[in-house]
Amino acid sequence: MELLDKIKFFKRLMDDPELDQLYKALKERKRKPEIMELEDALIRWAGFFHKHSLEYGILNGMKVGKNPRVEPFVVFTGFDKIEIGDDFVASGFSTIRAVDAKIKIGNKVSLGPGVAILGANHGIDPSMPHQVQPQKSELIEIGDDVWIGAGAIVLPGVKIGRGAVIAAGSVVNEGIPENVIAGGVPAKVIKSR
Repeated sequence: MELLDKIKFFKRLMDDPELDQLYKALKERKRKPEIMELEDALIRWAGFFHKHSLEYGILNGMKVGKNPRVEPFVVFTGFDKIEIGDDFVASGFSTIRAVDAKIKIGNKVSLGPGVAILGANHGIDPSMPHQVQPQKSELIEIGDDVWIGAGAIVLPGVKIGRGAVIAAGSVVNEGIPENVIAGGVPAKVIKSR
């Protein structure tokens, strides 16, 4: 198509009353309060996820090895207490939350969707609300070549041995040995790998 033909084509498009009406309708729709409210909410959520992202964490002291693969909506908190090895994979909606103790994750560790690695718990003294009690933080260590299935929860003080597989939906509240498959609430060894 020659330049003159292109100009004529675009002029016809601009003069088309249906396209003009469509453009005006889209422009007016954008101004509706509910659309503006949704846009504002998306901007706030984008800001939240950026401030808890892998990239932001690395810029703020989180130690991460080579070749991390982190899907959208993964949240990191306590950057200076998190150490992650090479070839780390985290599926969407997972959380790694360090408070006062470190979380150490080895090489070739994979997290399924919605995994929570929680480095602290609230106190449970009945004489005061749990929200005002100090949190109890403990070291979490996850060995090399560990796979943690979707929706599993790893609690403070846990050590998961090299090569272990944690079944989806499990709650890991105590140590898991090397090269086993563990699952359940609470997680128990099911069999060796």
